[in-house]
Amino acid sequence: MRNYCLKVVERCLEDYGIDNVFLSFNGGKDCTVLLHLVHTVLCRKYPNVKDQKKLFCLYVRSENTFHEQDEFIEQCLIYYNLEIMSVTANIKDALRITISKKPHLKACFMGTRRTDPFCSHLNAFQMTDSDWPEIMRCSPFLDWHYSDIWDYLLYYKVPYCKLYDYGFTSLGNTTNTIRNPSLICAESDKDIYLPAYKMLREKNERSGRNVSKM
Repeated sequence: MRNYCLKVVERCLEDYGIDNVFLSFNGGKDCTVLLHLVHTVLCRKYPNVKDQKKLFCLYVRSENTFHEQDEFIEQCLIYYNLEIMSVTANIKDALRITISKKPHLKACFMGTRRTDPFCSHLNAFQMTDSDWPEIMRCSPFLDWHYSDIWDYLLYYKVPYCKLYDYGFTSLGNTTNTIRNPSLICAESDKDIYLPAYKMLREKNERSGRNVSKM
């Protein structure tokens, strides 16, 4: 499974070149796996650190982002030698702004899975829809499940956003995301939550999303 993903990443880099690709990154668990996969391929391709080029990342930032999320992204910038462009807008507008500033970009690594909203029809390589800015979407692990993501992060000891250790399983922003109710520790009389990797039912992954906190 991992080998297939690495081959998809390699093909994207071969077809478009490191200077013409970027990665959509918001500090979430899926794109953290994606970042680690791409970084693995780049380290193989450029074993000499001096030859390694910065990977460009687009961070579509919410106005009400978690500060832990921003802190983690800053850590990744250094750890993975990234160039990060932060845009506060919806995804379509952020993509349009990015391409207008960097028109040479041709492909985007996406950490999407088929279980994500509106992603069940995607292929590993698929152009954006006609009403979107034109870019090739590269999604290496479409058929992975929630448990696969956590198996990867834990097995390879990949650093991840600490919000997941507090009971969050899917990150939106501070106004629409709460800790996942299915992770409340039943043996405690206080609000103690298990970490995200303890959740067994994938269907509950987004139970803490799009919840009003008014």
